Amino acid sequence: MFKKRIKLVVTKIYDIFFSQIGNFAIDRYMETRFLFKYLLYGNEDRLQIAETAVINNATFNTISGDIKIGEYVFFGLNVSVLTGTHDYNKFGRERQITVPGVGRDVIIKEGAWLASNVTVIGPCIIGEHSVVAAGSLVNKDVQPYTIVAGIPARVVKKIDPPSHSDRTFSE
Repeated sequence: MFKKRIKLVVTKIYDIFFSQIGNFAIDRYMETRFLFKYLLYGNEDRLQIAETAVINNATFNTISGDIKIGEYVFFGLNVSVLTGTHDYNKFGRERQITVPGVGRDVIIKEGAWLASNVTVIGPCIIGEHSVVAAGSLVNKDVQPYTIVAGIPARVVKKIDPPSHSDRTFSE
């Protein structure tokens, strides 16, 4: 509860600050987690965001599953991560309100990069250090160290994992 209050206070301070100065460059080491507000539909207890993740102005839907975002994950602008779905066999109001409560989890693992305007539809796992190209739709698992693009997202390239001596992330 205390942590949520701190987040709210920091967000309000940034709102006031940015309304006065407008846009400016952000030092890459500056804490950016609170510079942008994300939207959440569903239970916030079902959303876990690692302290080192940068999510910008994402939209999250936790109606039908949990969302877990790992260390050093970063999002471009306008990323949507959705667990909710509707039953196309239903009609009218029933189609609008009938959604599963579980089973559509999304896990985004360490170091993954989701570029701007990506949509992720659960259930799926986005593997370590993978890249999802701008505007892509992810509706199945993404293997670690791959670049995916398109609607639906497909592998376009494999990324060579760094050698142990080259590692600069999360160690």
